Amino acid sequence: MSVAASLVFGICGTFLLVGVLILLAAGHRQDSAVDRSLSHALRRGDAGHAQSGLWLFVLPGEGCGTPADAPAGFPRRGSMQTVATYGGTLEETVSGNGTVYRVRTERFGTEVRQAVLDERRQRQDRRRWAAGLTGGALATLIVAVSVSAAAARRAIDPVAELLALRRRFVTDASHELRAPLTRLHTRSQLMLRGADDLSEPIASELRRLAASTRELGEVLDDVLRAARLRSGAPERERIDLVPVAAELLAAEAGRLAERGLSAVLWTGAEQHQVLGVRTALRRVLSALVDNAIGHTPAGGRITIRIATVDDGRTVELTVRDTGVGFDPARHPEVFERFARGAGSRGYGIGLALTREVVESHGGTITAAGRPGRGAHLTVRLPAAPPVSDASARRNQRFVRAL
Repeated sequence: MSVAASLVFGICGTFLLVGVLILLAAGHRQDSAVDRSLSHALRRGDAGHAQSGLWLFVLPGEGCGTPADAPAGFPRRGSMQTVATYGGTLEETVSGNGTVYRVRTERFGTEVRQAVLDERRQRQDRRRWAAGLTGGALATLIVAVSVSAAAARRAIDPVAELLALRRRFVTDASHELRAPLTRLHTRSQLMLRGADDLSEPIASELRRLAASTRELGEVLDDVLRAARLRSGAPERERIDLVPVAAELLAAEAGRLAERGLSAVLWTGAEQHQVLGVRTALRRVLSALVDNAIGHTPAGGRITIRIATVDDGRTVELTVRDTGVGFDPARHPEVFERFARGAGSRGYGIGLALTREVVESHGGTITAAGRPGRGAHLTVRLPAAPPVSDASARRNQRFVRAL
């Protein structure tokens, strides 16, 4: 719509500019014609018979040379006396009798002549020109808006159709994925029922498999929610990032062991709660850890640190690795879609989506690192406001009632 609006304003602006220039040129021609009429009348000493609305007064002369049809208030004797005494030419614009007069007084030898021209006709012409210009501008504006609106609709229709196709594709694909994912989650749950007969490592892996399938189901729910363009945003809750990070590391234990990596979680004794959507924040942690695992060679170490900073106003989450790192000059590129990292592995869209999720929660994410010396990514989120004593007591009574 901005292009259409620019087109409308451009057309109207051009029309108005041309119209104003024409109006100014016509007005200048009128002024020149008035000047010529006054000059001719003064030089001839006669108002003439063809020019209506023009009178000439002469001093000295009988009755001051006053014509019989002279308008009331003329001649202007004071002006004529001034010119008779000091000479020169005196120009005046006088309003009266429901119109405007142009008056020029000039001395010729022993006579003082005063020419008076009624500008009624000229001013009427200017009003008609202005009205025509205004009407033309409005008509041009209406036509330009109509044409621009039609052009905008024609330009937007393919985009809207493309968005509709994309939403249908996402919805259909999500529904197609839901059925096998539901079966996989159900089978993992059924296998967990007989976990007492299995060894602990296998039972532990089954529990992680069930948790992963549940998480993937939540991701599909979010995708469907976005595809349906629901107006209401997901309800936010108080989330402690420490349990979320601990669950994620437990779920990634098998992959960490397979790649020969170690991981550690450092936290303080205080609460690290933020207001947000649990599934979205879990995906943020998952993307950061996945990025660290993908860029850290065997024998490396991944450290997750969660702390409260800024006097408790901010929760800071840092994921640090001892991997290949990246050039400091490329720090801003890390969060671009399909940015290339060191080696053949790129960053994909995981970190780009992570930044979008973090910013939607009112936070920031930054990256730092050096080639061969690892990297660390830092997420800063507003801390959840402290719970009042009254709310805490209500929650305590509720827990006891349960």
